Amino acid sequence: MKRFLAVALAAFSLGLPLFAIGGKEAPAAPITVRAGALKGPSGIGMIYLFETPPTLPGSSTLAMEAIPSADAMAARLLSGEIDAAVLPVNMAAKLYNAGLPYRMVAVVGNGMVKVVTTDPAVTAIGDLKGRRVYVAGQGATPEFLMRTVLPGAGIDPGKDIDMVFNMPYPEIAASVVAGRVDIAVLPEPFATLALKGNPAARVAFPLTELWTKATGQGDYPMTVFVVRSGLVDERPELVAALLKAYEASIRDVLADPVAAGALVEKHDMGLKAPIAAAAIPACAFTFIPALEARPAVEALLSVFLASSPASIGSRLPDAAWYANVPR
Repeated sequence: MKRFLAVALAAFSLGLPLFAIGGKEAPAAPITVRAGALKGPSGIGMIYLFETPPTLPGSSTLAMEAIPSADAMAARLLSGEIDAAVLPVNMAAKLYNAGLPYRMVAVVGNGMVKVVTTDPAVTAIGDLKGRRVYVAGQGATPEFLMRTVLPGAGIDPGKDIDMVFNMPYPEIAASVVAGRVDIAVLPEPFATLALKGNPAARVAFPLTELWTKATGQGDYPMTVFVVRSGLVDERPELVAALLKAYEASIRDVLADPVAAGALVEKHDMGLKAPIAAAAIPACAFTFIPALEARPAVEALLSVFLASSPASIGSRLPDAAWYANVPR
């Protein structure tokens, strides 16, 4: 007993934790991981984390929060209120390049942008020359996607097409339904809203094929899951469990869109159940670990960098951004 007390006293005087004596470490204290889901398609993929939050290793827990916009999510990350979040690829890169300690752990949404039209004469990208096209989101993926694929059809994005950015996504979709807009570039689920609401609306041509032709990449990422660096480094087993639960949620959403749609409405993700259910098969939910996804992510971010460097923080994120979480 005296020997134990002597060792303990020595450990205390050196600032060493008592639980390290004898080579055994006490288990890490339980924590609550705060994760943010964007209302809309990004939140759909996480819906089962809302419905049945998993218990994480060490009796830690997951607290989910639905956040109305990417800008609001960025503000929560800046304030340190959120530990994990889904973000558009370029915004996630910009925040990291600005010094925020959040690393990409997976791509969770691939290409879901569509050219929707009510004009039967528009059947190929070349038909957009000289036309007015309403594009969802200036400085976002739909714009830079169009700027990448248009030159392949001999269209100068700055001269040969009138791209209009002055409407929010829901208003563009509503305008297609009402017949006020005849060509629109929309991500899901707004493309589905337009297609369901106007019988004359259809997808004019597949954008992903044009992206592949222009870049050599099979698809383009839309959204990524980021996690606080401290958790990735200090609690990798917790992060791995969170990723496993997220991947399972995506799998369940795709397996039964009707059931998932009901949960989307239940948890107030900004969509009614029938629209969510109809949009899910077109939303391109996926789960690709960061290291595996890096070539596709860099291909998209390179387009942002060439057209608008500030939109990603004026450089490609370094290798450390792509977290390697053991699975």
